[in-house]
Amino acid sequence: MEETTMKKVFRIAALLLALAACNKVETEITPVEQPSDSKGITITATLAPKTADTKAVADGGDKITVTWAENEHIAILYDKDGAQVADATITAVDGTTGVATISFTVVSGTPDNTACTLVYPYSAAKDDKSGVKDAATLLSAQDGTLNANLDVRVGAGTIRTTTPDLVVTTQPEAQFAIFKFTLSGPSIDATHPLVIKDNASNTTITTVTPASTATSVFVAMPAAASTTYKFVVITADNKYIKSGTATIEAGKYYQTTLTMSPRYPLALSSATAEWDLGAVACDDGYLYMEKKAAPSGKTTLGIVGKVTETGHGLILALQDATWQTWNTINGWDSVTTFADTELKQLPNEALGSLKSYTLLMRSLSDFNTVSSWCVAQKSVYEEIFVNLGSTKYDGGYTYDANVNAYITTGVGGTAMAAFYWSATEDDDYVAWVFDSGYWHIYFKTNSGSVRPVLAF
Repeated sequence: MEETTMKKVFRIAALLLALAACNKVETEITPVEQPSDSKGITITATLAPKTADTKAVADGGDKITVTWAENEHIAILYDKDGAQVADATITAVDGTTGVATISFTVVSGTPDNTACTLVYPYSAAKDDKSGVKDAATLLSAQDGTLNANLDVRVGAGTIRTTTPDLVVTTQPEAQFAIFKFTLSGPSIDATHPLVIKDNASNTTITTVTPASTATSVFVAMPAAASTTYKFVVITADNKYIKSGTATIEAGKYYQTTLTMSPRYPLALSSATAEWDLGAVACDDGYLYMEKKAAPSGKTTLGIVGKVTETGHGLILALQDATWQTWNTINGWDSVTTFADTELKQLPNEALGSLKSYTLLMRSLSDFNTVSSWCVAQKSVYEEIFVNLGSTKYDGGYTYDANVNAYITTGVGGTAMAAFYWSATEDDDYVAWVFDSGYWHIYFKTNSGSVRPVLAF
């Protein structure tokens, strides 16, 4: 029985072999030709050492030392049937020369002499692999520490695939300058960051939000020629500000002390509020950023019509002072100390409902405020009108009505119309008045009104 079973097994095996032999003869299978390197082409290359210049602004401090580091990553952007990115890893750094060795892999079939862009760090490349992220995005999450994210570098090269290599035509160059700012005045923290703005457009360049309280921070800034910057810190009790003009060169290291001062004597309506020209001044002693809108439950008395880099400015009243002739308010002989005699004090009897706000301002003498509403020189009114959106025409004598939009729309003010005295005399008999958009001289014996301003 055992022998019979074994014979059956051998017969089945022989049959299977015969079938296999028949199939092999009848069907010839041609193997698919595999690419020589289906995983891509690996390239090893070198990068020149990093360089950074010191350009001290204030105290001539130390130079920042920048070097490549092992295991850092660089994005290699190139085009092979669409945007591609290779992750280049720094595998070694020469401790003497600072030269870095990088290794990366490109897609198989990438043509020889393919142009590429080098972006450091890897995270600075756009997600769609099309290039470098814009400056606003790269600078959006600064925390004040000196880290690799501040040192964004971009270079160019050519990928060789016939003989695998990377020819670097432009070594990765720094895109930003690095500042070390030491703040004199306020400190900053997660709730009260340092905001850096373009002073002309008031647009934010970058915001630095440290994790803990700091008075010294490192900040990346884009290159710019002779730009005026505004540095703002809004603390719980005030708004600190510093403005200054600087030319910033990419790749440079600067350090300076920001001596910042409280900008406004009035309390802010919110510790985090940002406000400037057009802010509404109310009888509770607060300034509100609700331009062209009266805060709920508040009485509006004026709007901010001028601010200066030294922390002072002017509030333009929303209502007129009492009608009278220029001669009857000749108490203007008492000249204030603000802006080189550009303001003259009004007698209290001319102020009407504005007088209560005068008393409030007197309580803020530590901010060097003028303790009364005043009448301004012609040039000062002109500046306020322009600051609030009016356009100057015809050699400086006429203005459009945009300023009245601030005064009347939503805040309950009275539009400026006819015969407003300025403090500017033409001679012993006439003085300059503003009349429905025009400036002209007016006899002092005639009646006219005053639109007061308050200096802070």
